[in-house]
Amino acid sequence: MQQQLWIEYHQPPVKTPYLDEYTDDLTAEAKADPDRFKAIGREQEIAQVVYNLTRRTKNNPILVGEAGVGKTAIVEGLARLIALKQAGDRLNHKKIKVLQIAALGQQDPVMKMLKIIDELKLTKGENILFIDEVHTIMGVDQGGGAMDLGDVLKPAMARGDIQLIGSTTLDEYDKFIERDPALQRRFQQVMVNEPTQMTALTILKGIQSRYEQFHQVKYSDEAIQACVTLSVRYIADRYLPDKAIDLMDQAGAIAEAKQQHEIGLVQVAEVLQEMRGIPVTNILKNDSSRLKNVRSKLGKVVKGQAEAISEVTNAITVAKAGLQSPDRPLCSFLFLGTSGTGKTALTRALAKVMFDSEDAMIRMDMSEFSERDSIEHFQDLVTTQVKRQPYCILLFDEIEKASTAVHDRLLQVLDAGELRDKRGRSTDFRNTIIIMTTNLGAELISDKQAYQENLKDDDQTTATQLARRQAAFRKEVQMELTNVFRPEFVNRIEHKIVFNMLTRNIIREIAINNLNTLNERMKNHGFKLIYGNKLVNFLADIGTDVANGARPLQRCVEKEVAAPLSMLILRLSSDPNNRLHTIRATVTGEAPKYALQRHHRGTRKIKFSGIEDRQVTQIAN
Repeated sequence: MQQQLWIEYHQPPVKTPYLDEYTDDLTAEAKADPDRFKAIGREQEIAQVVYNLTRRTKNNPILVGEAGVGKTAIVEGLARLIALKQAGDRLNHKKIKVLQIAALGQQDPVMKMLKIIDELKLTKGENILFIDEVHTIMGVDQGGGAMDLGDVLKPAMARGDIQLIGSTTLDEYDKFIERDPALQRRFQQVMVNEPTQMTALTILKGIQSRYEQFHQVKYSDEAIQACVTLSVRYIADRYLPDKAIDLMDQAGAIAEAKQQHEIGLVQVAEVLQEMRGIPVTNILKNDSSRLKNVRSKLGKVVKGQAEAISEVTNAITVAKAGLQSPDRPLCSFLFLGTSGTGKTALTRALAKVMFDSEDAMIRMDMSEFSERDSIEHFQDLVTTQVKRQPYCILLFDEIEKASTAVHDRLLQVLDAGELRDKRGRSTDFRNTIIIMTTNLGAELISDKQAYQENLKDDDQTTATQLARRQAAFRKEVQMELTNVFRPEFVNRIEHKIVFNMLTRNIIREIAINNLNTLNERMKNHGFKLIYGNKLVNFLADIGTDVANGARPLQRCVEKEVAAPLSMLILRLSSDPNNRLHTIRATVTGEAPKYALQRHHRGTRKIKFSGIEDRQVTQIAN
């Protein structure tokens, strides 16, 4: 008996030339340097992999998650536990062998994989094969009717001849693994979600000393924090912790090259400026500086909506102070009003103030999602946009035109600040501002404004009466909304803001704004436009439309002023001896006599004339 045991335990080691050539021993590397393989913040996922590996059947875990979330780090963490004999009795004696897919080459990869499988059998479960990006071996060597590597692996996995750990992305899992039910059954899925900012910060602090030693620099706490928060804000097309680690590494490399020994917030911002072209001044803005004079900034862009601007500003200030619910979007608004009153303009201006760019406004036309079967398309679209740009304003235009199913899905966003898909993947909406627009209640708003105009000179109306009328109006609007939307959806929207219809004076202010914008563009080409009140009144008259607000005015300015000016500027620019760089716009002809006809052109026309540069100089002097 003793002789038999001696023979069993002293058999010569099995030769594994294919494993030696085409795999790397991750466990041996972890044993040599355990600290380098420590997986921070992924203890739960590592435990799931351990549980799956020690199952009797279906003991082949596959890590599924977006690129950069730390799938490989989980396997490295497991290798470290095995190297330290902390993975349990069933795993402590095993080795994790990493398949080098590129080394297989194009010549007969199936044969090589069969040899690797044979050697795994011979080693009697001593080795666990790890295939990173396992989807890349699906479909390999399919030419001429040959099997792919997936077909090679399935029988061995089914019989329990080998143990395998795979990793892939969510999309590739759906595309390559899920479409093959036989292969899918062999794997036990382990979801690897993007870590939270808090977890990512813990990860960076855990590896900080390694990068400091490598680059011979010192990272401040502020810099480490910035690597996480700024990467989330400005590198939206990648995932934590990878993008934050890249930012930290790049900042260290630049500092080392410049012989700097300290890395702070400014250095991290400068890296982002190089990577993304974002000015450092924008990156370094804090919330207090962003919100400074926000009311006046919005008022310069949107005219005639002082109450709406005030409500939006107050809500944003509360949210940025951290006094809103932490499990919801920053703010949610429903903008009510007739077309052309500035709902979209205010949203765009808010995106510029809050997120440094109008591109931070993501607009969705909800009429595209009027059918119930469009719900999946809506969810895929909105989650993709938010994942790419988590700091943004989501504008759901004409929300009443969307199906009830879409409203129900948005209810999840408004209530919990996240949206889960059918696979359980969560998209975080807590850094977004949700704005919905609707034309519902337009008649009520019109009637209210007309009524208020009639009472303007009525000294008999008391404050109590006005408050009572306001309350009655809000009640009417609420009833109008609940006729279309479910009450729970309406109640989840934090702020319902009514936009006033535009008066003639406001239309005039908008006309001046449009002309000033045109003048700014002309300055870039070396020209200037001067005009008087007659032009403003003319544009306000022919651009006034009660039903469509300021939208016709914009088209009017483009047609009546911008188009003829463009032709004139092109002609003057082609003359090398041109001395006319100031253009005067005057209105000739007569306006209609009656106020009701004021929106008509009458005999009025706009005439453009150039002023010589020397005359302009004389006037200036």
